[in-house]
Amino acid sequence: MNPAPRFLMVPAKITLLALLVCLAVPAHASVLFEDSVQDFQVSGPVALSSGQNASVCATNLDDSPVSILIGLLQADTPSLLASKQVTLAPGAGTCLNFTRQLQPNGNPQSGANVIGAVVPQGRVNGQGEIVQDRPGGGCIAASVQIQFGTANNLPGQTFLYVPLQDHHDAHRRHDRD
Repeated sequence: MNPAPRFLMVPAKITLLALLVCLAVPAHASVLFEDSVQDFQVSGPVALSSGQNASVCATNLDDSPVSILIGLLQADTPSLLASKQVTLAPGAGTCLNFTRQLQPNGNPQSGANVIGAVVPQGRVNGQGEIVQDRPGGGCIAASVQIQFGTANNLPGQTFLYVPLQDHHDAHRRHDRD
């Protein structure tokens, strides 16, 4: 039997390392996308510092109503910072706003990355997992916007705009027999 070529050994080691890192994350400290989530939109990680506001906004461009879950996740834990479940009428939009507060000792938090997500037909279950009741639904345009804070904690001027990217993963659903 011939040994595997050396160039295949590096990807195998990286895959094993990634698996071990994922297993080491405590379940109570993370929000995971449950296997049912196949169609969703997500941003890359963006920095959010103390006093800044993150808005995850979504608009229904379809001609029929659609139920969505809007979420803002902490990228490094990954925990759910805020979520909003709504049904958008045709042409309607909404935003989930989250302001990064000062730490309890009054010191500013260092910039921590956040990720915006929109899941059509989505919700957060009792275990804190994001689930999708059925894939698809509507034509949603979504983005993450980071704004400077104002004295009264209202969103100020937007200085970063990141459109969310579509993800369609038909291979995530598994038979559970």
